[in-house]
Amino acid sequence: MTYPTPCPAGTTGTGGPLLLYLQGAGLSGPATDAAGASNITNEELGLFIQDKWRVNSKLTLNYGLRWDAQLMPATVDPKTTAYASYLSNPRFPSDGTIPDQKNMIQPRLGLAWDVKGNGKSVLRAHAGLYNPRQNMLTQVGSVTTNGLQQQTLVRLSIPFFLDQGMPVWPGVLSPTPLPAGQFPFGTGVRVFHRDYRNPRITSVNVGYEQELAPDWSAYVDLNWAKGVYLTRFLDYNRADRGTPFATLGEVMVATSRGKSLYRGGTVGLRKRFSKRYQLEANYTLAKDMDDDSNERDPFTDRSFDPVDLTKDYALSDRDIRHRFNAFGYGELPGGLKLNVRFQARSAQPITPSPRVDAGRDLGRNTLRKDNEFLSLDWRVLRPIKVGSKGTELIPMLEMFNTTNSKNNVNPLTTPGLFNFDGFLRQGVGDPRQVQLALKLVF
Repeated sequence: MTYPTPCPAGTTGTGGPLLLYLQGAGLSGPATDAAGASNITNEELGLFIQDKWRVNSKLTLNYGLRWDAQLMPATVDPKTTAYASYLSNPRFPSDGTIPDQKNMIQPRLGLAWDVKGNGKSVLRAHAGLYNPRQNMLTQVGSVTTNGLQQQTLVRLSIPFFLDQGMPVWPGVLSPTPLPAGQFPFGTGVRVFHRDYRNPRITSVNVGYEQELAPDWSAYVDLNWAKGVYLTRFLDYNRADRGTPFATLGEVMVATSRGKSLYRGGTVGLRKRFSKRYQLEANYTLAKDMDDDSNERDPFTDRSFDPVDLTKDYALSDRDIRHRFNAFGYGELPGGLKLNVRFQARSAQPITPSPRVDAGRDLGRNTLRKDNEFLSLDWRVLRPIKVGSKGTELIPMLEMFNTTNSKNNVNPLTTPGLFNFDGFLRQGVGDPRQVQLALKLVF
């Protein structure tokens, strides 16, 4: 495939377009399904025990212990790959395998305490360790991108400056055949670090709810979650690392060097359904920190300084400092029913571009995007009984984003090179919309 992009300033005297051609290929022929194909299997085992102890009429404890294992897919014999000559080099981070994860032991503890014994003042708390699984998308790279199964062919064309020979559609490039055991200079590979571990999250939550009046209560929730061994994708052959593996290109390594810390508090007011209506509103103040918010893009090394990763520890891409939610439901005269929902949140962080100005590091995620969110949605409906068998005809009127807020959509610090989950979008959010509907329930 060909990707035309604007030519960087100064590359040519004309400022003409730069054409970049990328093509996957096997070692002995053009791109085929086999070059990028993989058939990988994960075996996952899980065992847990749990119990509940009612200490007395006021206090109940829940406790348990969980063990999980994730057995990773096999890779080709590392001694046959493009990085085989570096396996004995202590600077090479991998032994060519994907380490199995067998030590994911996760204790849990929870309690519910009726403070006064009358059901009007309740304290709830829980704490536990959690180990998520490693996604198979990351594993595929280490199974197939080893120089043995596939390679990437690159051609550049810069007007009046460089022409490496672009193929003419529908033609493709053919790699230069090499003897067995030899690989093209600059072959890129993907591996798992020999010390890789699945992420581990320690989570603690404490909540208190107090009845203020019949059907009315207020609550406070405090949340703390610390992540360690989070997956970070680091290119161990970057130029600013000194390119230690001279015959290879990119050496993208799945490591466990990431960390995160979330702290948040929520206060809320709740009115349970009675007297034909219910209400709830809450406000959350939070701070979310990490050193790499990349979860779904195993192709990008986002570290600022590969030698000092602490320079990346800052606000997370996901950080939302302020969030407010409110909703209500009411049964109105004339058989009408009304639902109202209001949501608002502050903007997420973004890293200055460029991050370095006059030799000074401006830091990661020190600015805020223009993507604060506000939306007021509501619905009015009137069920009409039809016949005597419970059939209802329900006309309804709905309006979304009543305030017509722009609600810019920009979930990433920088646009993703690829979108693997079908979710990431950019641009403005949904406009004000009015919808008239008729539903038949039978």
